[in-house]
Amino acid sequence: MLINNIKRIHLTFITLIIFIFGVGSTSILAQTYQPEPLTWGLKAGVNVSDFYGDDVNQTDVRSNFSGGILLNYRFNDYWALQPEVIFNIKGADVEDGLTGENGPAEYEFGYLNIPVLAKFYIPTGSLFSPNLYAGPEVGFKLYGDSNNNDIGDELKDTEFGIAFGAGLDFNIGSDPTDFIRTVGLDLRYSLGLTDVFDTSQEPEARNSVFLAAFFLGF
Repeated sequence: MLINNIKRIHLTFITLIIFIFGVGSTSILAQTYQPEPLTWGLKAGVNVSDFYGDDVNQTDVRSNFSGGILLNYRFNDYWALQPEVIFNIKGADVEDGLTGENGPAEYEFGYLNIPVLAKFYIPTGSLFSPNLYAGPEVGFKLYGDSNNNDIGDELKDTEFGIAFGAGLDFNIGSDPTDFIRTVGLDLRYSLGLTDVFDTSQEPEARNSVFLAAFFLGF
């Protein structure tokens, strides 16, 4: 079940990336756009989360909210650095509980994630800007529930991972007086590299999250 869930997430992720670059490469507009060096933005969307690891057996993914703020610094037409502060709800439904539950467990965890992303933009000569990105991220635990019971003390305070994905920016504001300058779609896969739980059993379980979000750039 876990393998099938991960394969399904990866297939969806790849399909959406292909769609993004198909739109970006075929939408050629006469107007050109000169990006501002420094912008900030708001983003919100949904994520699909799961666990993976040697101690994880049968699981079902969970869909939850994700949202936060970002800062984008463009070095040139191709490269940018984008740190973010994102609130994520993660977790999974597990057939056999990992923290002493008798039977199934529904895990829900709140994290404040801070990724630092290197972004590569593909010039299209249009108002559409497809991009690829990757970078490290650190997550700080906010809360943890299992079957609606608080298990925050049984989670590690921080997790480390990597994030990579693709985006499509539509640059709607070219004048410095325009308040909203960019709208776009962001598709991301975040892979946890450290275990989630901090208990005597020390189960090997890590977060795996696919995120789809819309954003506004100012």
